[in-house]
Amino acid sequence: MCYRILKVAQTFKESNITFAMSDIQEFEQELSELSVAAVADVTRLTVVGRDEANRTFIMNDDFS
Repeated sequence: MCYRILKVAQTFKESNITFAMSDIQEFEQELSELSVAAVADVTRLTVVGRDEANRTFIMNDDFS
């Protein structure tokens, strides 16, 4: 999974976008504050993005 995220991040190398990955248990509180149901399944990712205005974007589709 991590390699897929890194592959996507590489396409934005020259932009001001920052990517971060974390374990679900480490950010479970933040995800619940965003009303995101994290799935403790290593085959699925929970993807959340934020912009400069601190707006939150939640990816509902599967990451492939």
